Amino acid sequence: MTFANPAVLFLLLLLIPFTLLVVWNYRKKKRILHDFISLEAEARSVVRSGREMDFFKAALLLASFFFLILALARPQWGERFESLDIRGLEIVFLLDTSTSMNAEDLQPSRLEVAKNLIATIVDALRTDMVSQVNFAATAYVQCPLTLDYEAFKLLALASAASPKEEQGTDFAAGLALALRMFKNSPTSQKVIVLITDGEDQENKWSASLPELQKQKIAVFTVGIGSPGGAPIPILDENGKTADWKKDSRGGIVKSQLDETTLIRIASAGAGQYFRLSAAAGITSFIRILRDYERRLLARKVKSRKIDRFAYPLLLAVFFLVGEMVISERKITWRKS
Repeated sequence: MTFANPAVLFLLLLLIPFTLLVVWNYRKKKRILHDFISLEAEARSVVRSGREMDFFKAALLLASFFFLILALARPQWGERFESLDIRGLEIVFLLDTSTSMNAEDLQPSRLEVAKNLIATIVDALRTDMVSQVNFAATAYVQCPLTLDYEAFKLLALASAASPKEEQGTDFAAGLALALRMFKNSPTSQKVIVLITDGEDQENKWSASLPELQKQKIAVFTVGIGSPGGAPIPILDENGKTADWKKDSRGGIVKSQLDETTLIRIASAGAGQYFRLSAAAGITSFIRILRDYERRLLARKVKSRKIDRFAYPLLLAVFFLVGEMVISERKITWRKS
């Protein structure tokens, strides 16, 4: 037997002072009674005031309290098996990890703000499978599809900018990898969330559109940064700004948010575009994800313990009623 609320059992300790109170009350009652009448008169009285009644009624009351506390603790034994349908989305977060995401027009940087956004979105989800693909010139899986949100957030927040040899931005590489991750899940509703500053050097993303539309995958795009742009810092091994990215003529390169491309991708992917700097837009985006149609992800058989609190509750009522109806008058039996 187990208890659903085992902490309630500590209330049983209250029965100790209650028992002591019953003993004290009995002794005080006897002392007061003997001040008024003798033992012989008490024996002839029609009221049962001795221990045969005081202790019996007190025992009934104690038993009632005991079983009431037991009922509050919700005893459970036995099991029943229930079929549990898990409905949800399959969401792949595509995170741009190119050097331009180190720009600081959003504090502390575009990349850090994007990672925190992913964690915030996941905190609002319930039964959706999530995964993350990081991409620059190439793409790789940062976290496979999972329902373990805490593990996912640890991996998402650990994302870092891609190394120099993988620099550049290729949306097509990220979208192609996301499509491969969805390949073995034909029945669920699929969503891609592309988080980037919109600068796509390869401009080959349209090649993924036919497959996205065939699988009815919704693509939401989130723009990171400001249209006015910001310089791209070059970080040292300690993560501090050592220099700024420059062009061939020595001028500082500014990275600007390309909203036009992101709007086109969202429109072609039956999704919507949101700019991260607009708080209301992000709130709306999270609400849309939460209200999105959920399809069956899996069906599991779950064992559930059976509550048996009704039994001690009935006993508690029985003893309480017994204590109330038993009379203190003496019962005498007459011969017929």
